Amino acid sequence: MIVSFGKHKGKSVGLLVLKEPDYVVWLLSKDDLSGAALSVKNEALRLITIYDAKPIQRHCYGRECSSQATRCTVYMTNVFTPMWWCDACDPYQAGANDGKLQSIKTYQDVLDHISLFCNGHKKSLQDLIKILASAKGLPERVRETQVSAFFGP
Repeated sequence: MIVSFGKHKGKSVGLLVLKEPDYVVWLLSKDDLSGAALSVKNEALRLITIYDAKPIQRHCYGRECSSQATRCTVYMTNVFTPMWWCDACDPYQAGANDGKLQSIKTYQDVLDHISLFCNGHKKSLQDLIKILASAKGLPERVRETQVSAFFGP
């Protein structure tokens, strides 16, 4: 679906979910939408469900663990060095300070983390969405073709 209004007119909703998550946050916060805006919000919610369902394609960092990761952990204000873990492994086994890690699995986890620990910082939000999407198979360079392939038919 292509946005037909506003500053993102002509962009796909999928591209906005992946590259403009601050706009998606704003859109999701609106309860009084109708028409095209409501359709875009509903499409964003549908695509976020697909995003969340995609498995992480990284191996767990756990000692002697050969499982596939199901989540990443980041320090409260540092989103740039995630570590990847399966559900069975303890992320604190790598020596992290107790209580300092946040576990991230979903799009909403990213939104919550950035809101709580990074003061809603737009660049951190974009970066963490991109890092998680990359771990789920999205290529580094993202154009409409890659967005369509990521979200499926």
